[in-house]
Parts: sequence; structure tokens; C-alpha cells
Amino acid sequence: MYIELIKLLKNRNFYISAACLLLLVIGAVVLGVKDYRENVQLLERIYHDNPNVFALASPHLEWVGLGGFRFNVFSSLYYFLFPLLLSIPLVDSIDRERKSGNVHYQLTRMGRSAYYWGKFLFSYISAFFLFLLPLLFGVVLVNLLTNHWDYSSFSQAYRQLVNGTLPLPDNSFEGEKKSLFSPLLEISPYWYVLAYYIIGGLFASGYVCLGLGFSLLLKNRYLITLMPQIIYMVCWAALTITNQLAWDPFNFLIPSQPVEGLSYWKIVIVFVLQLLIAVAVFSYGVKKSEDVL
Repeated sequence: MYIELIKLLKNRNFYISAACLLLLVIGAVVLGVKDYRENVQLLERIYHDNPNVFALASPHLEWVGLGGFRFNVFSSLYYFLFPLLLSIPLVDSIDRERKSGNVHYQLTRMGRSAYYWGKFLFSYISAFFLFLLPLLFGVVLVNLLTNHWDYSSFSQAYRQLVNGTLPLPDNSFEGEKKSLFSPLLEISPYWYVLAYYIIGGLFASGYVCLGLGFSLLLKNRYLITLMPQIIYMVCWAALTITNQLAWDPFNFLIPSQPVEGLSYWKIVIVFVLQLLIAVAVFSYGVKKSEDVL
């Protein structure tokens, strides 16, 4: 695992990928904080000093994926392009070593199973953290720019909103109620967004491992790199056309919960299917490459 980490850190594509992810997060934060400040000024004119309104109009809504007060193109791009950006440094690792002749050396040194499944595990873990860490950086950056770290007032107001006991001048904030992980919001937005980011990281890892499996079956390096994004977009298009939006990872991975019909069991089913398919494709690819030695 340590050797694989050194290889990754020496791969310039890793820094390109990380830079793109960070730039999307920074863009989302800068745009989001600007929208937040404008929205606060608007709320001050409309609702004056209503404490419940300002408790719900919290800066955490500008964390990447939370939706914010306006459409955030950078936040959406992060969730739309992450399979490609994570794939750039990871999915062709076996293909590169195969073309350089290093696979033959590695297989004689450690054995087939240890080499291939070590690659699978390392890619899974690396993709998870490469997806997660820029998002956590975004949380810290929003808090720094708004000088807001304590969200207990929001959690208290949200708890009352869910219970129907929060006095508000109108129903503008009814849309803030979440169908999934709502109890976590009642505790703290930190727990809520962490749950979503972790789930997103697990799915991101699955897409990368799917690409790693296809790298054992395909020869074209560019097609190998694009495979996770192609799979992601084909699923998005198919489920959008059939009006099954709640089954689409693009929709249920976003913390803002942009569609109706979301449920925990749908997320679990899609995750299990994704992981099983990734393992199956990778296993088949390993079997097909037995003639390497």
C-alpha cells in the first residue's frame, strides 16, 4: 500500500485531478458566500430581525452540495464531473504498468491476487479520500469566510420546523425539510453533510474501481479514463428519461436532495449493485489477463 501511495504521489495526473477538484470547491465557496451575503441583506429588509428566519438562513447552506440560496454551477459541476476527475490519476494504473512491463515484475514478486486486489483496494481508498477531502476543505473555507462555526441555533430552529412549532412569518422555509438524514440536521449540519460526503466517497470509489476493471479489458487509455464518467452519465440519462430520478446517484448523492422519492433502501441497493458489478468486472479482467506471465 505504501509503494502504491508513492507511485500516486509521483503521478502528475494526481495533482491535476486534485487541483481541478479544489478549484471547483473554491469556485463554489466564493460564489456561495457572495450569494449568502446578498441573501442576508435581502432577508434583513424583508423580515427585519426575525431570529428564526436568520437561524434557518444559515451559512452552512453554501457548503458544496447543500444547494445554497441560488443555483451554484461549481457545486453542480463537482457532483457531475467527479467520476472523470477521480479517474484521471487512478483507473489506468494497471494499464500503465502493463505497458511498461512492470506488471510482470510485480506478479513474480508478490503473486497475482496480492497485486491485483491490492490495486483494487488502494484505488478504492484513494478515490474515497480524493473525493472527500476537497469537500471538507470547502466546509472549513465557508466557515472562515463567514466567520461562522457554531450551527446549534440552526439545529434548534430546524428541529422546531420539523415538529411544526417554529413561528415563521410565512412558509418560505418549508422546503428546508429533508426526507433523508433529517435527524442528523437536528443534531448538527456537520453530521448531516459528513454522512452525505462519506456516501458520496463510497460511490466515487465504486466508479473508479469500475474503471480499473475495464482497464483490464480495454486497450485505449483515453476510453479507460472516460469509462467511469460514461457509466455515470449513461445511468443519469437513462434514469432521467424513464423518470426514475430517485434511483440516480447524481440526484441522491447531492446533500440538497433535489428530487422527490429518495429513500435509504434505494441508495443501499444501488451501492451494493455498483460494488458487485465493480468486483465482477475486475475479477473477469484479472482472469482474462492470466496470460501476462
